[in-house]
Parts: sequence; C-alpha cells; structure tokens
Amino acid sequence: MSLLDVRNLTTRIATSRGVMNVVEDVSFTVQQGECFGIVGESGSGKSMTCRSILGLLSKSGSATGAAWFEGQDLLTLKSDALQQIRGRQIAMIVQDAASALNPVVRIGTQIAEAMMQHGLVSSKAEARQRSLKLMSKVGIPATESRIDDYPHQFSGGMCQRVVIAAALSCSPKLIIADEPTTALDVTIQDQILRLLVALQAEFGMSLILVTHDMGVVAQTCQRVAVMYGGELVEMADTASLFRTPRHPYTMGLLNCVPHLDRDVGTARLRPIPGAPPDLMNPLAGCRFHPRCPLANDACKSTRPPLREVAAGHFSRCLRQDVLGKDIWNAESARA
Repeated sequence: MSLLDVRNLTTRIATSRGVMNVVEDVSFTVQQGECFGIVGESGSGKSMTCRSILGLLSKSGSATGAAWFEGQDLLTLKSDALQQIRGRQIAMIVQDAASALNPVVRIGTQIAEAMMQHGLVSSKAEARQRSLKLMSKVGIPATESRIDDYPHQFSGGMCQRVVIAAALSCSPKLIIADEPTTALDVTIQDQILRLLVALQAEFGMSLILVTHDMGVVAQTCQRVAVMYGGELVEMADTASLFRTPRHPYTMGLLNCVPHLDRDVGTARLRPIPGAPPDLMNPLAGCRFHPRCPLANDACKSTRPPLREVAAGHFSRCLRQDVLGKDIWNAESARA
C-alpha cells in the first residue's frame, strides 16, 4: 500500500486575468521509504503540486481530486485536522532556507517549535536537548554554542541544515523537499543531498524531492515524474527514464545536463528552444508542441493521454513510434 496516493489533482488560482489551472490532472504514488522526484522547469507546477497536497494554497487557490495519506484524503480535511498532520507526519523543506527562518527567533527555538506544538516533549528543557541532538545529526558543529544563535549568524548551507533539523523534529513519515539546494554552491549542494539521502535511510521515511536538476534526480531518486505546463508528461523509475526517455521534453532536459565524457572544446549544451506555455491561455493539443521537434498537426489539436508505454513507464506523447535519442540533433524532425 502506498504511503501517499495522489489522484487527478487539479489546482486553480484566481487572478485578475481569470482562473488559471496551475496543476491539471496529476496522479502519482509515493511508497514507504522511497525517494520520489518531481522535475521540470520553473512554472511547471512542481511546487504548487506539493503545496496543494499540504493545503498551503493562498485564499485565491483551490484544489480538487484526492491525496490519500494513511487512509485520509488530505484535500478534504479541515484546517485543524491538516494542522495535526503538517509537521508531525508530513514535513516540508522550502526553497529558500534563510527566508523560511524567522530572523528574530533563535535557532533552537525554531527547531523545537513543531515538537512543542504537537506535544512530543514535556518541557522546554527536553525540547532543547532534542534540538541539540538534531543539530548534531544534520552536521551543525558546536551545537551548545550555536543553538542560541540567530539565522543571520549562519551561512546559507547551515541555514538549510537548520531547516532540515526542524523538518525532522517530529520524526515525520514523509518529507517534501522543495528545491532544497537552491542558491547553494555546488559543493554545499552535494553535502545537503547526501545528508538528505542518509537521513532518509536512517529514519526510514519517504522523500519527495522537487527539483529542476536532472543530475540531482539521478543521484537521489528511485522514481521520477516529469512535469511540464502543469501536467505530468512522463513517469518512470529513474534508471529507465535516463536510459530510455519516452517524451521529447524529458529528452530535452537530459540534453541540458553537462557530460564530463564529452569533448569540452567542441561539445555544446543544447537548450530547449522557446518558452513554457502561458497557463492562463492553455494550448489545444499537446502543451509542448510549439517547442517539440516532432510535433505534427495531430499534436496541435489532440491532447495526448498519459499512458503506459512500458512496464511502470508512463508518457504523454502521441509520437511514441518515432522517438529517438537524436531527435534534438536533427535540423527538422517534423512530419
């Protein structure tokens, strides 16, 4: 049985220009102890999918569908019931750790906040001792002297470790990490990712990792969902997706990843041409067709379904018969 089962999730945001579908008909599952990746460009709906699951939408937003977590549909729960799950059973690591921390509250207090709120400790002294252990667990040195520091006294990487410690404070069953390495340099990114993977294994929790970086996916995830224009366009186990991608957008993302085995002097990254779609005015047919080297008239008029093209491998593409690894190299692959 899946720990999280998201079915036909659709999220709408009311704006001054009208109602916009930022997530449309998204379905996936997360298994116990699994690291599940959600990847795509900025604006593809990755973060909104996670915020919808946890009921963290603004007043202008609404979500339909279902998100089953241990027998409860999170989308139907009232605010008080959701509050008992957030932090306690499902925790979230947000993109900008420094902004997520309150600048006028000491680090130890912020780590202890969730465990105090959910009644997991009986006193402030116990909460402090548990916070010290968590700080040590995530690799923050000199915990006794640093627990009373403020966020501005920490580097970006250390702030991210504080946020991770806070997420772990209630021993949740699922952590959603939304771009946890944003704004960090490459060395610190690697440290944070290794830390998350190690903690996931140690605590036996599940992890949803939201990212735009295919290298991060390859390093950490067992399965991955690719999103584009608010839709899920491909989903598979990570090895299959990298070995035999079955959607042109996924192939384009993989082409944007540097390869150390290429000739640095001659090899060039091949960016995907064009821009993501305007979700206020969704295109007919496949949303990727204006940027796709394989698009034909059918792609422009028919919305492709998400279908299983191999065991456990799903794709939203009408042109499965002509997919090949070199489609982005051809001057014109259109038919």
